[in-house]
Amino acid sequence: MKQTTDVAIIGGGPAGLMLSIELGCRGVDCVLLEEDIAAPDFPKANATSSRTMEHYRRRGFAGQIRSLGLAADHPQDVVYCTTLAGRELSRFSIPSRTEALNRTSFGDYGEESWPTPELPHRGQQMLIEPVLRAQAGQYESVKLMLGWQAESIAMDEQRVSIGARHAESRETLVLTARYVVGCDGPRSLVRKTCGIRYSGQSDEAREFFGGQMLSVYFTSQALYQVLGKEKAWQYWAVNAVQRGLLIAIDGVEKFLFCLQLTAEQTPESVDFRAAMFAAIGREFAFELIAVGPWHAGFTLVADRFSKGRAFIAGDAAHLFTPTGGMGYNTSVDDAVNLGWKLAAVVKGWAGEELLDSYEAERKPIAQRNTAFARAMAESIGSIKVPPNVDAEGLDAERVRQHLGKALHRHVRDEFNIPGLQLGLRYEGSPIVTSEAGAPTPDEPNRYLPSARPGGRAPHLWLDGVSIFDLFGRDYTLLCFTDEGRPPPADVARWQGAAAGLGVPLDVLYCDSAEARALYGADRVLVRPDHHVAWRGDASADADALLAMACARESHPILQSIAA
Repeated sequence: MKQTTDVAIIGGGPAGLMLSIELGCRGVDCVLLEEDIAAPDFPKANATSSRTMEHYRRRGFAGQIRSLGLAADHPQDVVYCTTLAGRELSRFSIPSRTEALNRTSFGDYGEESWPTPELPHRGQQMLIEPVLRAQAGQYESVKLMLGWQAESIAMDEQRVSIGARHAESRETLVLTARYVVGCDGPRSLVRKTCGIRYSGQSDEAREFFGGQMLSVYFTSQALYQVLGKEKAWQYWAVNAVQRGLLIAIDGVEKFLFCLQLTAEQTPESVDFRAAMFAAIGREFAFELIAVGPWHAGFTLVADRFSKGRAFIAGDAAHLFTPTGGMGYNTSVDDAVNLGWKLAAVVKGWAGEELLDSYEAERKPIAQRNTAFARAMAESIGSIKVPPNVDAEGLDAERVRQHLGKALHRHVRDEFNIPGLQLGLRYEGSPIVTSEAGAPTPDEPNRYLPSARPGGRAPHLWLDGVSIFDLFGRDYTLLCFTDEGRPPPADVARWQGAAAGLGVPLDVLYCDSAEARALYGADRVLVRPDHHVAWRGDASADADALLAMACARESHPILQSIAA
């Protein structure tokens, strides 16, 4: 069997599916090859960042994602205990799904710390992927080919040829495409075919969250009663006998327990039941669903994110230790960044040089985010637990107070991260204008809204509507005007320049003084991914700025008119 498409996507996890959604909403033909016919049925990533939720909001299905996971009123707290049924050492309060949706509580986040229409959400990747599949499948230009495994890739200067085989029927396929994107995980065929290597730290050993781990997926009707404390999303056992992490999946009966293996243990030899009972502090009735080994301790970023007509995204481009929950979220952000750029080139309103900006923008973010995850793994993995932490007496109580303070500092640093999630920026990118002066500090735990070019456009509410919801699908010219005045004359120049270059451009008029002060300019050019490409005044050269933003030479007719 033979097929032809514009973009071939190998791998149907969050990165591959989000990429197909970004292409599909713009009418770009793409074929996604995914070897698994069914969506995953074992827990993987379990935290969706604020930024990822904003991307889902842009495409109109954030509400569906928000409805998944824990019950509507279930706290999404993170709690540290000696044993999970024992003494509570520290708790970080995170709003429930209802509180986040209605913005009635911000817990320990603080309302002013997260200026976004979408707070982070806790919901398992295995629940999210079916939603992403359904969203991708609604676009006529997207073809999901489930059960197909890519086996070979060949490229020349014009096309890419992918050989694939169906897992059940063994039917073969030759897929020809203009571009191929490997969203095919750490053993990526695309990355290996291109000869691209990872760099960084691999398989670092720690007392916890380093080296070989084992996840135990189970149901229990009795566990919440055994725990005997206010519900939470994550429960960490911090004692000298058995450390472990318990994650609530549905807030009713499904749980995931994560266990660190010693150098002498293997997934087959470890008594995970005894380990669970030791970490929880009591035996309890449960029904096992599955166990799965995995490794913590990776801080790896690919040396390159593309070669010729091939690109890599997600785990194919970077591997994380899951502290901070940034692996899946960085993958979605990769897909959004690359998706609109591929669409622009395929549709003809951008030059192929636009694709060079993908690595220029995303590789530094991968290095930034993996470094944060490693620091958090070091933080929790290196905390020393005194042997008397669960003992009686005044000395033990002092030990618990000291340990609780250390854990609270850690949990605040790991989970209250608006800067990490909202403060990412692409300064120095070839498709973003430079601006004099120092940027705001890039700090994981603090976010200072700024419309400085390269950064995420700041959010604010306009008559109860997020400004994000008013931006167009592709480029948006944000034009601040005085109330009651006619549209300014320079907007016609922008619209003419966009028409001449074929660039899709929406114009958003805004008379909010608060928004004007926040964005710091009379005119702002917002990219399809809601990053700022430029800001300035009405005298700007619209043709040159649009050409820069999509890696094109200025339109000669418009240049002659301007001259």
